[in-house]
Amino acid sequence: MDWWEKFSERATIDDIDRYRKKSIFYFISFFGAAVILYFSAKSYQSYDVTLSVILLFGAVLISVNAVLAILLKKDDIHYYLAVACVLIMLLGVVYTGGYKNTALYWLYPMPLIFFVLLGVKIGGVINFLFYIALLILLHPSVSIPASYEPAETSRFFTSFALMNFISFIADYFRHQSHSKLAKISHAKLRQAYTDSLTKLPNRRFLSSVLTDRFMKNSEYFPLSLVNIDIDHFKAINDTYGHQVGDDVLKSFAALCTENIRKDDVIVRTGGEEFLLFFVNTTKDQGATLAEKLRELIAGNSIHMGGQEFTVTASFGVAECHRFEALDHALKIADKRMYLAKQWGRNQVVSQEPE
Repeated sequence: MDWWEKFSERATIDDIDRYRKKSIFYFISFFGAAVILYFSAKSYQSYDVTLSVILLFGAVLISVNAVLAILLKKDDIHYYLAVACVLIMLLGVVYTGGYKNTALYWLYPMPLIFFVLLGVKIGGVINFLFYIALLILLHPSVSIPASYEPAETSRFFTSFALMNFISFIADYFRHQSHSKLAKISHAKLRQAYTDSLTKLPNRRFLSSVLTDRFMKNSEYFPLSLVNIDIDHFKAINDTYGHQVGDDVLKSFAALCTENIRKDDVIVRTGGEEFLLFFVNTTKDQGATLAEKLRELIAGNSIHMGGQEFTVTASFGVAECHRFEALDHALKIADKRMYLAKQWGRNQVVSQEPE
């Protein structure tokens, strides 16, 4: 797993889709419950107590489920509960016939609602099972209080199947479009947050994603920050050319990436400077890890353009215990890196002289 897969979240489009689904769920739940309560009252006034009780029971369950979804903040399970409540209520209404045997008219919006709340696959399964249940319930051999004409039920099943099919097609292509948009958004975000030369995270990733992750997750702390600067990089460019300089940066980035822990992150902050984050690591532990990395870099021979040479780097290490102190720790790591430069380069500095 590379750094992008660890930190990326398909939040931009997925969050929008979750918000869309949540908004529809709450609107349908509360508005639908209000409409159902109205017809429950009308049925009671018409002395149809059975229908009134079924509608009242359904409205209460739907409303309570929506309120619990708000309080518990677990939307997905409440989508299923809402659909279950609606299915039970509708089967009861179809069984009794509703007001003057008009129950079947209220079933037409259901396929679209089930697809919206449950998605193409599960919504399709629920709609299919609901259709089968209606076929069984309305079969001539089944005795129910409601009285539906054969011509009415045959045309209902044909039109209801068509409604299911149209709803499936609409939600299927909506899902396909959403997936394509999510992939495009994901790819563009990765491109924006990746240094084009070294393929490491860049400064934009540091300021927009990584710091936000540190702010929201205290388990990363203590955090050991290591500011790294390649020694005499300008001389490499001047002596061997910028192409070799670019190759050195790529080789350096690859070597660092291969020799840090899977939860650690290295960022190219600009030029020949890099910032390394050792998570759950004290300053002393970070200095030890940085020293091992320094030795690997110094001992690595680079063969480019018919030339063989080695590269060294200077390291400044600081420790951070909470997000609020991150900027201060970055400044300390930067200061210690410059001390490493002043003291002869190719070394790790984790504290100032007393």
